[in-house]
Amino acid sequence: MNIQVSPMVTQKSRKNTQRRYGKVIWAVIVMLSLVFYRAGASVPPTFALGPDMNDLYDLVQQGEGNAAVQQVAEFAQVLGGWGPAPGDEVVFDPYMDRDIRGAAVGPDYPAHCYERKDVLDRAECIEIYQTVERQVRFGRSLFTTPNRDGTETLRPKFDDLLSTFIEEVGHSWQEYLYETDGQGGPRIRETSQAEAERWRAGQEYQVKRYILNLDGDLFTLSDQQRETLQSQICEGYANPMNHEVPPYEAPPSWLHSDRWPLTVPSTSEFDAFCHSANLESRPK
Repeated sequence: MNIQVSPMVTQKSRKNTQRRYGKVIWAVIVMLSLVFYRAGASVPPTFALGPDMNDLYDLVQQGEGNAAVQQVAEFAQVLGGWGPAPGDEVVFDPYMDRDIRGAAVGPDYPAHCYERKDVLDRAECIEIYQTVERQVRFGRSLFTTPNRDGTETLRPKFDDLLSTFIEEVGHSWQEYLYETDGQGGPRIRETSQAEAERWRAGQEYQVKRYILNLDGDLFTLSDQQRETLQSQICEGYANPMNHEVPPYEAPPSWLHSDRWPLTVPSTSEFDAFCHSANLESRPK
């Protein structure tokens, strides 16, 4: 009996095989590069190329967004030990707002469930919230930037995408470290809405500054991504001045944990950082 295979099926199978081989190749390259790096050898900052951006976008377009996110997660784990805190998981959320690249919920108390009694059953709402609260979610905009006309543009560099991933799993760890008082192990307290608000600016500063402290070393951000992080610290919601920075050290498995800030910068340090960012010359 002769069995004919559709060219489309053959092409898809070939493409999947190429993806698998490509994934193995870049993983080996990263692991070898990291071995040399940790041994003190000079490694170009551009070695962290990561998975092909077009392949990742293709997966998202084909409804396989979670597979794309897991590739990013695997690469981040190999390169710098970057991953979510114990008990949390990385997932793709196809319904996430296009203006949000990723999110990690902080408060353990679902305040909105009590405000929306007429919309959702309270017990059901709390159950849904508690599931989401243990997730680090990423949407389409992890890979793309939405345009005003409804189209989207592929992000310019994988390194930008990686920085977003590090930031969101960093928030996962910040909550975990707070709830274990920096000791790890079982969570001994919960994060209330008030505590989440108290630490928000300091947490944002902490993880964004950590990423900027790695820029030009383990990866090289695009000018746009670098400026975005700098402006969020100097002019936006990640400004640490008059706030508190969590005193807990970086996750133990994260590379260059010494570059994770533990205190609010002095006024002179902060001014010097913002001045060096050249934000004053940026078009308004």
